[in-house]
Amino acid sequence: MSARRASGGFRARTVSAAVAAAVLAFSATACAAHAPAAPTSAEVISSSHSPDFARHLPAIERWASTRNAHVALAVIDRETGMYVGLNDVDTIFTASVVKLFLAAELAHRDSVGERESSADDRDALAQMLSFSDDFAANSLWNEFDGAAAVASVADRYGLASTYGPADGMWWNTQTTVADLATFYAEFLEDFDDVGTRWTNRILDHLHNWSPTATDGYDQQFGLTAAIDSSELVAVKQGWMCCINAQWIHLSTGVVGPNNRYIVVVETSEDVQYPDGSVGLPDTSHTDATDDESAAHARETITGVVRALFSEVDTRGGR
Repeated sequence: MSARRASGGFRARTVSAAVAAAVLAFSATACAAHAPAAPTSAEVISSSHSPDFARHLPAIERWASTRNAHVALAVIDRETGMYVGLNDVDTIFTASVVKLFLAAELAHRDSVGERESSADDRDALAQMLSFSDDFAANSLWNEFDGAAAVASVADRYGLASTYGPADGMWWNTQTTVADLATFYAEFLEDFDDVGTRWTNRILDHLHNWSPTATDGYDQQFGLTAAIDSSELVAVKQGWMCCINAQWIHLSTGVVGPNNRYIVVVETSEDVQYPDGSVGLPDTSHTDATDDESAAHARETITGVVRALFSEVDTRGGR
């Protein structure tokens, strides 16, 4: 667990370099916090400083463990410079969140004149980000030599723990929640100098997320289920099953007035059914929306976000 205040801006290398030190610096006494019941609704308070996200982390971790889930999360308060992380440098798989990197690479190549984007590209971008369309992602991944594109984005944004997939499958790209938070922070500042034409276009697609993905999966989990839709500036969800017999869900995005909070949450949860079944859903062949283990995992990541923001009024920015 980690909590720290960033010193000046959110340059990628500054954020990433400080994460490991923050993990060691966070007080171990936080682990004595009382574990909550399953989180339900938010209790709004007002504050003149950054919310104390860190105090919820031990209880969140314990609650998730009762659901056979592991949690990794990172939060940046862009107004105060506060960074909070839980298991934030653990390696995770991106699933569909890698589509952010493909969008960034498309914007970069267009902005530097390497490859002018077409109307078809822009249509594919909208489908890939708002509907998490895999076919659109496949097209860009293949054209951009996917792993090379991931490496290019990681280099430009200073994502030291982000790597292309060993098997060439985009959903198996590896990263950390700290790197994903860094990416969002740098993208909001247009660190790559792609211009507002591109940053606004991408943020608009992320803002206009669809409740149902192209493949039929329910995208209403995590941020989209726990935070009022009027406060969701940008959202990118990710999910897949079943590496190590676990559901992986990611809920990432920007929340609150003036793009105040960057939030990245990942949960890895054992596939589990009420009747004790041991079968594993194959998300490459079915959307699995009605799968009971998938629903349980979506409820877990939603509960994590609700607990994290239980004392934050996102409408007022605190």
